[in-house]
Amino acid sequence: MRKKRTAPKKLKPSYRVNEQIRVPEVRVVLPEGGMEIMKTQDARRLAQDRNLDLIEVQPNAQPPVCKLENYGKLIYKMDKKDKDLKKKQKTTSLKELRFHPNTDKHDFDFKTAHLEEFLRKGNRVRATIVFLGRSIIYKDKGFELAQRLTERLDTVANRDGEPKFEGKKLFVYFEPDKKKIEQFEKQKARAEKAASLPPLPEQSDVPDDE
Repeated sequence: MRKKRTAPKKLKPSYRVNEQIRVPEVRVVLPEGGMEIMKTQDARRLAQDRNLDLIEVQPNAQPPVCKLENYGKLIYKMDKKDKDLKKKQKTTSLKELRFHPNTDKHDFDFKTAHLEEFLRKGNRVRATIVFLGRSIIYKDKGFELAQRLTERLDTVANRDGEPKFEGKKLFVYFEPDKKKIEQFEKQKARAEKAASLPPLPEQSDVPDDE
């Protein structure tokens, strides 16, 4: 049985540091600004005097470019940057639900609620309106359904282009709208909070004292 190939892991950039730098001279980026070409041993001594490391950041330059920095802090900043990028690169996928031109109200509401949920989670969605048999003659109903979907999902999404026919299927695409979703979530939270509050006691009429 052949083993499934796995994509190679992306390697982090590695730097030569301190004694690993063996070229005779380097161009040093100074912390206070500017650059200076100096002998490598002098650059290492300068780094030691400042309790820093001499880190080669551009090995192919002539001479190689180095900076004075704490190597441990540099690695920490790189790891933090990678983690932040992974958080931002949220994976999205295309979700799909199927309708028919004569979809009843209950089924329409049920499926549209699912599309809404997919969009709120940041997914792109496709509504596919399927025309079975001779129902293809009712194309107008398909476009009417597409318009109902557009109006219903407008609180969390924007329609991506016009509905398009391919054979006996009408495709409608929607893209999540971050600002709309944030506003939707706020309104939903307010409505849920209001619903959870106990009802106000009924006020009875009290006759005025004569």
